[in-house]
Amino acid sequence: MPKVVREDIDALNAMITVIVEREDYEPDFKKELNKLKDKGAIKGFRKGKTPLPFLKKMYGKGLLSEIVSNVLHKELNELMNTKELTFMGQPIPVQDQKPVNFDYNSEEPYSFQFELGKAPDFELKGVDKDTMYDYYKVQIPDEKVEERLLSARKHYGEQVETTGPILEDDMVYFEAVELDGDAPKADGWKTTFSVLVNRLTEGATKDDIKSKQKGDKVRFNVFELEEGAKPEFVKKYLLNFTQADIDEGTETGEMYEGTIEKVTNQAPAELTQEFFDKVFGPGEIHNLEEAKERIALSLGGSHQGQADSLLYRELRHRLIELNRGDMPLPNDFIKRWLKVSQEQKADALINDYENFADDMRWTLIKTKLSNQYEIEVTEEEITQMAYNKVAGYFGGYADPKYLEPIVKRMLEDPESFNGLAGDVQADKLFYKMKENIGLKEIPISEEDIKAKYDAVMAEEEQKAKLKQGASHSDEEE
Repeated sequence: MPKVVREDIDALNAMITVIVEREDYEPDFKKELNKLKDKGAIKGFRKGKTPLPFLKKMYGKGLLSEIVSNVLHKELNELMNTKELTFMGQPIPVQDQKPVNFDYNSEEPYSFQFELGKAPDFELKGVDKDTMYDYYKVQIPDEKVEERLLSARKHYGEQVETTGPILEDDMVYFEAVELDGDAPKADGWKTTFSVLVNRLTEGATKDDIKSKQKGDKVRFNVFELEEGAKPEFVKKYLLNFTQADIDEGTETGEMYEGTIEKVTNQAPAELTQEFFDKVFGPGEIHNLEEAKERIALSLGGSHQGQADSLLYRELRHRLIELNRGDMPLPNDFIKRWLKVSQEQKADALINDYENFADDMRWTLIKTKLSNQYEIEVTEEEITQMAYNKVAGYFGGYADPKYLEPIVKRMLEDPESFNGLAGDVQADKLFYKMKENIGLKEIPISEEDIKAKYDAVMAEEEQKAKLKQGASHSDEEE
């Protein structure tokens, strides 16, 4: 087993020496060499009869390099995954390390040295009930609550005949006849239908209808009566053509005269317990005040995602600010690591190093909290997250049987799967933090929270574009 020696230079930097002895790589070296012998067809030798010394001479150096590298990487991965310490970035070879001469005849061990950056040991501040964070609570105007309540009452109400002025919410019933010029057409088409006033095409005809009452006559183009109605709809639902009429090619003129037979309005349901049970569920609401409170809560809840997003951003900002002084980073190591690992992006990241360093601090904070809260992610939660995301692509409404193949592909792709797992963990971590901090509710209007949320999203988008632009500039150079 390779020997791994760690030398702590200071609290944030360490040196790792990995010593690979012959016994650590020789079994695999011989195994791979024999595979070459069994499978290889070398000119001048029969298959499987190539002498091992010849194979060593031809392939030994490259094969040994690959096997030793695999042993080395395995040891480094085990080191990086240890729970005792958290490291920053990945190990990078020391600057003055000499090139390794791989010689399969040598008995000398191979020695490799790496620099490591260690994460700071810190006590997290700011996640407790004594630390208060602003949490926006949307105030719903009384008139909007009344409007939603009236809509529910009308939905569960009954149609009643009215004799007053015709209003937008009224239903008008017509008995109509086809016209020939200014007079009813002999043997013309006759029909009866009803239409909601608020679905009538804006213009003179709608104004004329609203000025009439029961028994009055109105002339109109039946194919232009309802806003956006297609000829097929008009024939079927206004003219009452049967399928046989349509199949036989029955036609009619456009102009009709309609007599208003009656006008009805959806009378709002009474505020009874039966109504409350239908709207809010059995036994949930018992009076008007409770109903209004529930409606206001429901309308405000539609903005909770925006409020949570603003809180999350504030949490990130405040926790970094509160803990930055106790979270020194191995800055010199990180910058060298960026130059080795990022190459084209390194200069841009180093130029914006303070923000990059804060990103790393935020990662450390989240890791510490995830361990503290013992947050675990299940496959069921990842699958549900995938369904939620895909459903979102369809506006939140889609038959599960259409979503299933897309979700299946997402879950089978390792990168996508890991991304979904990260999203689940981030959500669970946020709500756990939210439970453990003090929240100061700040009343806010719907318009103002939308403006704040849009401003934050625009700022984040601008930052992303700047990072992307810097990355492209590096690639062009």
